[in-house]
Amino acid sequence: MNESPPIHHRARTRWILIGTALAIALLGVGAWGLEALQPQLDTTGNAVEDVPPVATTEERSCRRLVEIDAVAEIRAGFPDGGRVTSTQVYLCPLAYDGLEVTYVGEVVGELLPREGGAWAQVNDDSYALETGPVVGHRERTGFNTGMAVWLEEDLADRIEAAGRPALRGDVVLLRGTLLRADPEDGGGITLRATELETLAEPMAVEPPLHRIQVVVALVLSLLALSATVWARRRRRL
Repeated sequence: MNESPPIHHRARTRWILIGTALAIALLGVGAWGLEALQPQLDTTGNAVEDVPPVATTEERSCRRLVEIDAVAEIRAGFPDGGRVTSTQVYLCPLAYDGLEVTYVGEVVGELLPREGGAWAQVNDDSYALETGPVVGHRERTGFNTGMAVWLEEDLADRIEAAGRPALRGDVVLLRGTLLRADPEDGGGITLRATELETLAEPMAVEPPLHRIQVVVALVLSLLALSATVWARRRRRL
């Protein structure tokens, strides 16, 4: 016959669980507090200048072979060489297939050299054109958006640096032909660029020192070291 554990054992287990839960809650609150106190960069001067307006601010979606009227209307109203956004293209890629367009964005990630040129990912979201890398501020304005771009060799050589978490890469104005299903990219949506103009050179971001976080880290390190020394001395006794 199984006997229930002694009351004092159950009480000790209960307090261990309560203490663990409180410790986890304290860590969560502490992390949130440190993040709230983190100094932020001023993004006022990060906006890219001389960016032409988009040809149309309307963002219409369409389905292939279903909404043909919408495709025809978009194509009829789109000016030759007008600026598009990646969001507009992905909402209705058939409408822009084969058109000569202008596209503005930040080169990010890695350039992928191929014979005759290089592939690049070019983002046109707010982080690329307005606020800069989010690593130094909290102005979160949506997701990363962009397109794959083919740069001919002479254009690819003009890219100084691609964007990283603490670096905004070259912001470029591109002109070229948009393809809905590029066979050279496995049938993906691409821009085949024929012209490139650099609107903004690479910009490094230096997040400000979080002094409170440094102090907290030092205090916790000292506490952990003290606990380790105390535990070793206890074992020797």
